[in-house]
Amino acid sequence: MKSSGHLYEKILSALSVWFSRVGAIILTLMMLLVFTDVFLRYLFNRPLEGSIELIEIMMALTIALGMAYTGIRKGHIAVELLVSRFSPRTQALLDVFHFLVATILFLLMGWKTAQQALVVGKRHVTTSVLAIPIYPFVWVLSICAALLGLVFLLHLLEAISKVKQK
Repeated sequence: MKSSGHLYEKILSALSVWFSRVGAIILTLMMLLVFTDVFLRYLFNRPLEGSIELIEIMMALTIALGMAYTGIRKGHIAVELLVSRFSPRTQALLDVFHFLVATILFLLMGWKTAQQALVVGKRHVTTSVLAIPIYPFVWVLSICAALLGLVFLLHLLEAISKVKQK
């Protein structure tokens, strides 16, 4: 069990890092797009058509692709001020509850978003200016939510083992 848990953690960590790197590349491209749009708008009065649509998509992707990395590093917001006053066992029990709810929430979010991706794909929904199909981006959001759910599952299993130890 220990080695499969370790393998599970390594796979999730590698996927999270890879996704976050793709997100960082998209963020860099988004910055270049904003710079180019502003440059062309103010110097030549010729903004890039559809740049706002592209920026919206890139922003959603950047956030989604970074979620699992933040989760694997336990970088999400936590209320330490109150929780740190509890006993280690109570803290571990709160972690179990927190990670159980987060696991369920994000796995459900991944599943429901995948269903939405199917609907959006069947309806051929596109952006209004550039007519970019939306469904591939909805699939990315679905995969990222599910990946974060699996990261929280990993943390849930760790929290359960801490409760058993204390």
